[in-house]
Amino acid sequence: MPFKLISRALDTVGDGSGTKNAIGNYSSAAEEFLMSPDAGEQWTISRLIVSVEDSAGALADEYGNLGNALSNGIKVEVHDGSGLLYSLTDPDIPIKTNAQWGIMCYDVNMASWGVSPSNDLLLVRWTFTRFGKPIVLRSWNSEKLVVTLNDNLVGLISHYFVAQGWQSDTH
Repeated sequence: MPFKLISRALDTVGDGSGTKNAIGNYSSAAEEFLMSPDAGEQWTISRLIVSVEDSAGALADEYGNLGNALSNGIKVEVHDGSGLLYSLTDPDIPIKTNAQWGIMCYDVNMASWGVSPSNDLLLVRWTFTRFGKPIVLRSWNSEKLVVTLNDNLVGLISHYFVAQGWQSDTH
C-alpha cells in the first residue's frame, strides 16, 4: 500500500464520522473522543494538535475562558480491545487549566488577534516523538488514541484534537 499521511480530528465514534467539536456538557457522563485505524491498517501518530477557542480574556488558571478550572480534567490515553494500554497524561494530574497543557507539551501558545473584542485561541502541539517514539495504533489489536472529557465545556466556541502521522504498513 502506498504511503498515506493522516491528519484527522478525533471524534466520538473513532472513524471520522462522529462529533469532532468537543464543546458539550460531559459532566454527568464522560465522553471519549478517539481515533482508530481502519481494518488491516497500522497508524503511526507523531503529534496531537489541540485547539481551544473561546472569548477574549482566557487566563492560565482556567480552561478556555470558562471562568474556572475543569473539575475532572482531560485524560489522553491509548487503549486496546481489553482497555487501557497506557496513559499519556499523568493519571494524578489530568489537564484542568490552560496552563496545565504545558506540563505535557512544551509547545503551548495563546493566539489573540488584538482587535477588541476578539476570541482567544489556545494552541497546543504535543509532539510524541520528542519524548521517545510516536504512538503506533494497530487495527488488529483494536488500538485507539482516546481523549476523555468529563466536564461541562458548553461555553467554549470550539475545541478540537487533531492527530497527525502516517499509515506505516498493514498486517
